[in-house]
Amino acid sequence: MFTRHLNFTLIFLLICLANLFAELRIINDLNLLVKPLICISLAIYLARTVNMRTGFNRLIFAALILSLFGDGFLLFAGSSIYFFVYGLIAFLLAHLLYSFAFFRDFKNNPQASKRYGHLMLFFMGVFSLSFYTWIRDYLNDLRVPVMAYIFVISMMAILSGYRYQRVNMLSFKLIYLGAIFFVASDSLLAYNKFVEPFPFSGMLIMGTYMMAQYLLTMGTIERVIVEDRAKI
Repeated sequence: MFTRHLNFTLIFLLICLANLFAELRIINDLNLLVKPLICISLAIYLARTVNMRTGFNRLIFAALILSLFGDGFLLFAGSSIYFFVYGLIAFLLAHLLYSFAFFRDFKNNPQASKRYGHLMLFFMGVFSLSFYTWIRDYLNDLRVPVMAYIFVISMMAILSGYRYQRVNMLSFKLIYLGAIFFVASDSLLAYNKFVEPFPFSGMLIMGTYMMAQYLLTMGTIERVIVEDRAKI
């Protein structure tokens, strides 16, 4: 897969390195320039590579655009809590679109194996409930918005598991891993913001976030529907 997308992957790697340097504050305000490039580059590459008349692809593209707005709002979250809330809303909507896209694949063959969907359902049920219970006392007025966000991102991750045997394995694995990286990134962000800042948090949050978006996009590009043999 990487050889087919080598040129873009190298460009995206440079964007990732620039964002990690920005998190280290090597160059002041570098993140204002390079952070938007994450979703801009992925959205452009997606649009140039796939058939944008397909509903699944349009949903992923729209999710990347909403993520771009979310990134922009979070750049200014330190100056006002409202920017953090706006970013939260943008990413919540992005996860809803990811969820709708994954559900479209599930509907292609609801009778296929639900093994990985059930596995993710169990994991996210335990993790999200435990994590929210842990950080709830630190959230103050954001308890309800954060609870809603955790529910939506959990639904996105769960539905990524229900794509199993409905699409080719490469697309399934890429998006499944991308969903896991997204949950990890947002969990690190929540802990760092609400509970306790930790060393190199920015690099860890951005690293897992960029990996998540890259995997979700590559999984979309590599997506091939598996026909329901029972209908043939």
